[in-house]
Amino acid sequence: MSRTSKILLSLMAVITLIQTVWFVSSEMFIPYLTDFFESMRTTNSRLTEVVAIVFGVIVALFALVMLIIALSSRTSEKDLKLQGGRGKLTIPKKSMEQIVDKSIAENHQVGNIQTKVRVRGNDRIQAQVSVEDISDGNYDVNAKEIQETVQDSIQRHLGMKSHVKVQIIPRKQSSKSLKVI
Repeated sequence: MSRTSKILLSLMAVITLIQTVWFVSSEMFIPYLTDFFESMRTTNSRLTEVVAIVFGVIVALFALVMLIIALSSRTSEKDLKLQGGRGKLTIPKKSMEQIVDKSIAENHQVGNIQTKVRVRGNDRIQAQVSVEDISDGNYDVNAKEIQETVQDSIQRHLGMKSHVKVQIIPRKQSSKSLKVI
């Protein structure tokens, strides 16, 4: 979430809380709060009306905008959105995972490839890869090579930087049947 969105949401939350306390204290007696709001209403009745109207309009506009956004936007928290001069491009999470799976299968001797991709903002992707090593070789070197392959593939296909975690399971320790793509 961007800093501006956080500030606006925080401001709306504070205004809503003040409005709620104000409304409840006008209907029920709450020590100190009821007295404060009553004294404010009797000394500056015009100012109190203006503040109430402004708070009400701000909260109503915010609620209306949030309702429009909720009804008109599609659920795309798992999708990557790219926007350029020619328009918008949405790449589903499943497609990104398939790109990573195929690049690993083409370049390494591994099986049972499981990839989880998360979109982190507009400029970074986080990938978590779990594979079974068929070659039973040097796991650290293989993990580093797989990590570089995934980073290169994401950079080549999507033009983005990525953070990749690789887990290699030795074939001897695996309980699953081998699935090679």
